[in-house]
Formats: sequence, structure tokens, C-alpha cells
Amino acid sequence: MLVNSSVCYVSNVNVALPFALLLGAAASAQETDSFAELHERARKAEKDLTTLKADFVETTESALLAEPIVEKGTLVAARPIRVLLRYHTPAAKRVLVDGDQFLFEWPDRGIRERRRIGEMQENVDRYFYRASLEDLRKLFTIEVASDPELPKTRLVEMVPRSKRIRGGFERLELWVDDASLYMVKMRMVYPDGGGTKTIELSNLEANVPLADDEFRVDPETHSPHSP
Repeated sequence: MLVNSSVCYVSNVNVALPFALLLGAAASAQETDSFAELHERARKAEKDLTTLKADFVETTESALLAEPIVEKGTLVAARPIRVLLRYHTPAAKRVLVDGDQFLFEWPDRGIRERRRIGEMQENVDRYFYRASLEDLRKLFTIEVASDPELPKTRLVEMVPRSKRIRGGFERLELWVDDASLYMVKMRMVYPDGGGTKTIELSNLEANVPLADDEFRVDPETHSPHSP
């Protein structure tokens, strides 16, 4: 799915990746029915989602940091897998996922890194997008609850059962809007005390027209969306 897959791609390369519809995982016994219903509703909503625009705030916390790193920016996403994150504050950076291509650009430091992520893409699709509800129940345990700090959302906590998946993250928390089922907040807890990355979305717009230029990151293109 457009959003969930992209989030995992970017997060797994340790940059940032924020936006998702809930796809599913395993619920505890007393919550199985409610989770299955949530999963089914999200699948139906996902079929109607073609593009996404939003503002985001990304917070990175670690024992190695004196204080959290807080970054702000905008994102655009389109099917099948095309996502651009533009960081505006405190530094201008770009993260692009386009099919099996990944690009990271940090102009102030002269950094421009490009790589193929086909294998990562296949793993994310296998464990999240293509997995059935039954498959996900084998791979994850989950807690579904309300969060008083974010009214009208459901907090979904996914904990990997598989050692292979635990190598990427220890726990994934998704706050999903009750009505739209769009993700409004995500927290990824990294293994072995590696810290956390939290992404919060606002001003979300779904199914809006997106031109190809909105996904350009080359310095010479001078995109009108560049800060």
C-alpha cells in the first residue's frame, strides 16, 4: 500500500518515513474481532487512496543525543511507490523513494546518496502489504487501544515475533484516525536501545493532483516547492 510500504522503506534506511494507513497485524485474544474489523475497513479505504500530501514533524531520540532532534517538512506520495520528503527545518534535506530507487540529498553538507532498495521493498511488501490478516498474526502481536492524548484515534502497537523483523525494529506504534483510517502519528522503537523515531502528520490532503515536478529533487530544477 502506498503509505505503509513507503514508511517502512525509509525508516529501515534510518532516514525518516512517515505516513500510513493501518494494514494489520495480530490482535490479542480479547481484541481479535475489533482488530479484524479495523483491518478490513483500512483495506477498503486503501483502495481509494491514490495520492497524499501532508506536513510532518519528525522527532529522533537516543541516549547518544543530548536532546531530541526535531525536524519539520512536507511530504507528497503517489501510487504505486513514490514518496518525497522535503525537510525544511532546521536544515534543508530531501528523501525520495521512487519504485526501487532511494535518494537522499543534504545540500548544505554536499551529500547526495542514491541506491537501489529492491530487496528491502520486497521484504516490506511480504511482511506488510501482501500479507493476509492470518499471515500478520503469525508475524506480530498487537495491542489496540485509545489514547487520551490523541482523541478520535486508535493506537495500534505492533511487536514482531520474527527475529528477522526484530532486527529492523523492536516495536511499531501507529495512531490511526477513527474516521479516515489515515495515520496521524507513528513511533518506531529501534532494537538494542537504539532510540526512537516519531513522525506526526498534519494538514493531510488525500487524492489531490500531483505533477511529476513535485517529486523532483535535482538542485537545477528549482522546484516551486523547495524552501
